[in-house]
Amino acid sequence: MIQELNIFEAVFKDALKTAFIHVDTEYIDDLLDKRDLPEFSDVWMKAYQPVEGKEITTETEDKINDLRKDIFVFVFRSTGSSDLSAYISDDVGLICAYYIHNIENKWVTDLLYTYLTHQIPHGELMKTDQTIKELINSYHFNDEKL
Repeated sequence: MIQELNIFEAVFKDALKTAFIHVDTEYIDDLLDKRDLPEFSDVWMKAYQPVEGKEITTETEDKINDLRKDIFVFVFRSTGSSDLSAYISDDVGLICAYYIHNIENKWVTDLLYTYLTHQIPHGELMKTDQTIKELINSYHFNDEKL
C-alpha cells in the first residue's frame, strides 16, 4: 500500500502544479467561500462518514499523515493560503481513506478527477466513470515524468 500511496502523491502533486498557475488571492477567497457552502461542505461530510474511524495499519497511517503534511506545505508554498492548504490536505485524506480501503464513492472519485484535470474542487465536480484506482493508474502510466 505504501508504494500505491507514493504513486498517488506523485500524481496528485503533478496535477496541483498546473492548477496553481493562475491562482491569486481573490480566486482563493472565492474558492474557499464556495467550498464552505452546504452544496459542497455537506456532501464532503457525508462522504467522510463511511470512512471515519476505519482502522488502518500504523505504517499506512504514518504514510498518509506524511503525505497530507507534504501536500499542505506544497499548497501553502504555492498559494500562501493556510486555509486552502488545510482543505486540500483534508481532501487528500478523504481520497486516501477510500483508496486504501478499496471503497468506491462516485463523489470522492469525481473529487479526485477534478484535481487530476488541474482544477481545485469548489462546486460542481468534473465527472468520470473510472474508479479511484483506475484514475491513479491511468495518470501514472500516461505521465512520463513519474
